[in-house]
Amino acid sequence: MNLLELKVGEPRLIKDFSQNQSVYFKLLSLGILPGDEIEIMGKAPFGGPISIKHGSQTFLALRRSEAKQIEVES
Repeated sequence: MNLLELKVGEPRLIKDFSQNQSVYFKLLSLGILPGDEIEIMGKAPFGGPISIKHGSQTFLALRRSEAKQIEVES
């Protein structure tokens, strides 16, 4: 299951990242690591970005293509 498949408000743990090297390094630079808890806070309409909550105080937005490459526990 990937991050994009989650519903808003469902917290999950990250299992793994994609093999895409640019996405991998972007997520690492944002402090997102496997084993971290992540939750979707909202999804923009018409294929726009999704807003996520990482940990307890960090909020950020990701492209849907990037979120699709983050594997979460089901």
